[in-house]
Amino acid sequence: MAKRLFGLIALVLFLTGKSSACSGSTCRECISSDSSCSWCAQKNFTAQRCQTFSSLLQAGCDSSAIQSPASTTTKKQDENVRDSSGNNKPVQIQPQKVHISTRLRKKETFTMTFRAADNYPVDLYFLFDNSMSMKKHIKSLANLANDIGRSIGDISSNYMMAYGTFQDKVILPFTDTSPRRVRNPCMLARAADKKDCLPPYEYKHELDMTNNINSFEKIVNTTKQTGNIDLPEGSLDAILQAVACTDEIGWRPASRKMLIYASNDRFHVAGDGKLAGILFPNDMKCHLNSHGKYDKELEQDYPSIGQLTEIVSRQEVHIIFTVTENQRSLYNELSLRVPHSTVELLADEGSGNKDIREIIEKKYKEMISEVEILHTEVEGVDIKIKAKSSSCERKNTNICKGIQIGQSVDFDVEVFATSCTAPGSIRTIEIYPGSLSNEKMTLTIQTNCECECALDEATWEKNSDICNGGNGTLKCGQCECNAGRFGQTCQCDATETGADTSGCIEKGSNSTETECSGAGTCVCGICQCDEGFSGTYCECNDKSCGTFNRELCGGFRGRCRCGQCVCEPEYSGPSCDCLTSNATCLSQEGKLCSDHGTCKCGNCECDDGYAGDYCENCVLCSDSVCDIPDYRDCAECLHREEDPNRDYKDLLDCSSLTCPERQLVEQLEDNDGSGVCSVKLSDGCFLTFRITSSDSKVIIEVVKKTQCPEPLNVIPVVVGVVIGVVLLGLLILLLWKVITYFVDKREYSKFQEDIAKGKWAQNDNPMYKGATTTYRNPMLETNDI
Repeated sequence: MAKRLFGLIALVLFLTGKSSACSGSTCRECISSDSSCSWCAQKNFTAQRCQTFSSLLQAGCDSSAIQSPASTTTKKQDENVRDSSGNNKPVQIQPQKVHISTRLRKKETFTMTFRAADNYPVDLYFLFDNSMSMKKHIKSLANLANDIGRSIGDISSNYMMAYGTFQDKVILPFTDTSPRRVRNPCMLARAADKKDCLPPYEYKHELDMTNNINSFEKIVNTTKQTGNIDLPEGSLDAILQAVACTDEIGWRPASRKMLIYASNDRFHVAGDGKLAGILFPNDMKCHLNSHGKYDKELEQDYPSIGQLTEIVSRQEVHIIFTVTENQRSLYNELSLRVPHSTVELLADEGSGNKDIREIIEKKYKEMISEVEILHTEVEGVDIKIKAKSSSCERKNTNICKGIQIGQSVDFDVEVFATSCTAPGSIRTIEIYPGSLSNEKMTLTIQTNCECECALDEATWEKNSDICNGGNGTLKCGQCECNAGRFGQTCQCDATETGADTSGCIEKGSNSTETECSGAGTCVCGICQCDEGFSGTYCECNDKSCGTFNRELCGGFRGRCRCGQCVCEPEYSGPSCDCLTSNATCLSQEGKLCSDHGTCKCGNCECDDGYAGDYCENCVLCSDSVCDIPDYRDCAECLHREEDPNRDYKDLLDCSSLTCPERQLVEQLEDNDGSGVCSVKLSDGCFLTFRITSSDSKVIIEVVKKTQCPEPLNVIPVVVGVVIGVVLLGLLILLLWKVITYFVDKREYSKFQEDIAKGKWAQNDNPMYKGATTTYRNPMLETNDI
């Protein structure tokens, strides 16, 4: 009967969502069971000592004897947020130090303010590819020095700039190491450039951080170019050194850091060094010599993208990859893996005089327009940070977007301790804005898991008469027995045998009539339960509840009481797996599941035809469903799993995709053409798939067999081309013969006409005298001979 009654009470508590089940045989256990529980330390108190404060008062416990440690939140350092001015450093987070003394499982909330300070320190590092083809862009940078200074000065007058250049490792096959090419790697360049070319190097830091625009302009203007053989450059080595060498370059700890990278070529990655016999991996440390050159280039391989990602994230440097159009796709892939980075187009000379300035302004505004409040993880403490300012696009998250310089935004910080520490010990947590970890708030937490009466020996009554004539110490109203004694008043002797155990056996039709239900030890007629069991007869298994995130009752979300999860007010469900709040279902517009679904357990269940975390995507509403990149990639990746031996040559990373339900089918059934898409694979074949929606989820059906174009019959094409060339040649010859025939005929006719026109001069000219003279003998006709 008692077991059923206890289970009914636990069920009622579970259904109501209240965590007021107080339990524990000591003061420590009691106040740790729930933040609402108190302990009565009064002598001769016969009622249940562990109850709520009001219940103990009603039961007759004097208020002065009730142990209920208070929770307090104290701001130890609370300077107002302010801009940078004169010798005053900017303050962007308020308060700076907070101490919380809290009960276990009691939520403590305080407000933290973040304000993007004006005149906050800004450090700019310009890292340029120093090849001959980049000469015009470097010269443009020098000409823009004053403009860049004025632009940044409009945002923050506290700025500094530095400059470095790079090429590649000076070793074959990356650089020609013949003596004459080492002296002048640009010897094959035009004559005007030969005299300005420097010996090759991989990375050189040219100018430390400075606010002297004239010095910056002079150094950049006098930069001489160098060269190498292969097209990829030692870019990643240069970036890593520029980020890692904080002291050598002059990066300031408290500053917003930007690295402006410019190149017109791709980059070497880890493993490429093996081509030159360089086998040791990059150690991610600074290696600049006294001349500012990277002196481990021939000893260490190029860094991997993972190493670059790690150091950029650690040093909180924002990178702007400014590259030419033909390299943009490659650097877009790199930017996806490197945090705080963007890709911009490096314009040609003459058209890009203001591009670098605009790029820097754009990136800086992006940096300050969004803040993400992060915190260090400490075991036993759960922290939630929620934006509450109206200017934040999405509330109840740790991210606030759309803010401006000088605008303050507030965040609620909720602290929830889930485990105890030793008395007097504290746990320290740092809360900071992402990419500005030097600006932080220090939060110290002390858990009050022990009662004052248990710590203050002055309140103890040693060898108390109440404890069976001095066989124990009266502490917090109950006996703490001496060695060898047991019982509520130390009335039992451990040496005695045959003690009555009838009080440890539950009677009833549903009981097993086993001593302490087999989960405890009967001492003086009272069950002392094993760990994980509770109840008068140890009948309740406090470890048989459901799990969420591999923790019993979701860990901090609730506690297991007699096989049932007693959830905190914010959670519900058999395993405390459901959020009672709908905040995580609100879209950016503040609509619940975008008005196309219902919020269940903190997640959106979308209506038919809609998908996405907030049901924001209408799957079949338009013809553009085939243009959704994730769906195309998911279909192709499923086909790859079916045919792993196929030669895929693109850069698609299937492991990083989050895909909806996918199915391989022989052919599409009931194909009316809606939602049917086709994507061209790297081998020229076409993959067909269809996107449908059913039961509030997206389904992608992928046809196994691809459609490939018919192979081209080469022989007829070759024969046709040969015959066509011959016929075309003959036709051209014939045409040329016909044209020349008629041209010659016309010229000959003209020639004949010109000859005929000249005959009149011989017949009619009176001055003309013939070439012969005829004499006639007049006597010849009359005389006979």
